[in-house]
Amino acid sequence: MFGTSGIEPGTFDSSIEDDGVLEAKFLADLAAVYRPAYACALSIVGNRDDADDVMQEACIVLWQKYPEYEQGTDFRRWACSITFHVAKAYARKNRKYSFGFSDLALAKIEQVRTGGAELFDLRREVLRDCMKKLPERERTFLADCYASPLTQVGFARSKGLSVETIYTRLKRIRRKLIDCISRTLGDGV
Repeated sequence: MFGTSGIEPGTFDSSIEDDGVLEAKFLADLAAVYRPAYACALSIVGNRDDADDVMQEACIVLWQKYPEYEQGTDFRRWACSITFHVAKAYARKNRKYSFGFSDLALAKIEQVRTGGAELFDLRREVLRDCMKKLPERERTFLADCYASPLTQVGFARSKGLSVETIYTRLKRIRRKLIDCISRTLGDGV
């Protein structure tokens, strides 16, 4: 009875393995962009329960279309675009969520939301680069301060410093980081 399926030995196993790799890659990609995609759905339907329903449908569509996704391109943009269309269809079907906005208005809302997220990501990337430019002593101080479970008063005591000294150092380091980000991105960003 076994072996009568007509499938060559090894063929079936490799297709399962390939599907497993594809599924694992998809799940990793999806996990990395789930929150922005959810924010997109929520911005269209305006209700968390319905955004959850939209995301369930969007995840199915994303999985179905995943083989069409061009690896190396912006997965978040691709996933949010699909989520936007799923949410728009959901809002159209359930008229109470359309808020009277046209498709063009909804697209503009999504464009603004997406632009803000891209700007935030850019600023975070520049912040990482600026952090690397700080002297090691200042990087260590920031890491110790923000990773400490203590309040700033407790942290100051643990370092044998006054609270004012901690605030002054933090203010100086933050100013350096803000200036670095502004120089890197230009004053308009």
